Amino acid sequence: MPLPGPVGPTDPPSWGNRPTYSVGVDRGEKVASLERAYRLFNERRIDDLLAMMIDDIRWPDVPHGIVLEGKPAIRRYWEAQFAVTAPHVVPTGFVEVDDDLVAVIDQRIFDQGGHLLMEPSVVYHRYSFTTGLISRMTVFGTREDAVTP
Repeated sequence: MPLPGPVGPTDPPSWGNRPTYSVGVDRGEKVASLERAYRLFNERRIDDLLAMMIDDIRWPDVPHGIVLEGKPAIRRYWEAQFAVTAPHVVPTGFVEVDDDLVAVIDQRIFDQGGHLLMEPSVVYHRYSFTTGLISRMTVFGTREDAVTP
C-alpha cells in the first residue's frame, strides 16, 4: 500500500526561499549524479556520497520523523543505519519537476545476515541541487505526491 507523502519530515516554509537549482546542470548530469550516488550508497561509501552534497544538506530521517541538516548529522545517521540494516536501493526511473529530480526507487531492506526485513517497496526520492551538488532530499510514498510542485 502506498504511503501518503511526503513520508517523514517536511522542510520548514523558509526552505522554499533558498535557491535549489544549478544553472548549467542539465537533466542528464543530474541523472548521472544520482545513479552514482545510489551505487555509492549500496557500497556504503559514505565519504564519497557526502562529497556530492552541499555542506548544509537537508536529509530526511524517516524513522524518527526529523530532517537532518549538515554532513556530520547524515554521516552519523548512515553509520547507525548500516550497523543494523543493509538497505539496497535501485533507481528505476527519473522524473523532472521544475528544477528538482524525482528518482523512482526499488527499495529492499535486509538485516545484517541478508534476510529481508520487510516487503520490497517502491518509494520516490525528490532531490534539489545547488551548484551541481545535492542540497535536499525528500521521501514520498506515491509518485503523485512526489511530482507535485
